[in-house]
Amino acid sequence: MRIADILYFAPGIKFAELDLSGHKLAEHFEKRMQGFYFEPAASLIRNGHAFACGLLLVSCIDTLARLHLPAGVGNRFRSWVRAQLQSFTSNDVAHRFYDEFRNGLVHEGRIKNGGQFSFEQPETVAMVSGCLSINPKYLADEVNDALHRYVAELKCDTNTRNKLLNSIKTDFQHELEG
Repeated sequence: MRIADILYFAPGIKFAELDLSGHKLAEHFEKRMQGFYFEPAASLIRNGHAFACGLLLVSCIDTLARLHLPAGVGNRFRSWVRAQLQSFTSNDVAHRFYDEFRNGLVHEGRIKNGGQFSFEQPETVAMVSGCLSINPKYLADEVNDALHRYVAELKCDTNTRNKLLNSIKTDFQHELEG
């Protein structure tokens, strides 16, 4: 994010201040995820914007899955949601969530096959007349829990931290050079 002439890695953390030694990397990454994904998602939830919140969370899942798994996008997304989100352990639900929600939203600006985001259901995942329905409020909770587990791993596991650091150096090469 750019404010005036300054690029920010996370709210309040300039790229120039990003900890490339790794000591505060977990904290910086968590601030990025909270500030750019979860805090806006919470605002969307408070204001009743289920679709926009769901879209933001699907993007967040893509980010976290990419950091965890090297496989192609489809395999890593489905594998990550099955392993990290308690409501997506079924292969069928994970596959449909990837195809109908992730691919539909990212590539077509819609949810396919009658899928929907709804705050009205009391669980994260439900089937409504054969269509997949996701409550983005509960999805946000599950994804946030997965983020907390990942940040805890970053704090105690050097290999995980180095992998994130290498991804950041590659993905943000331009921003880090500026």
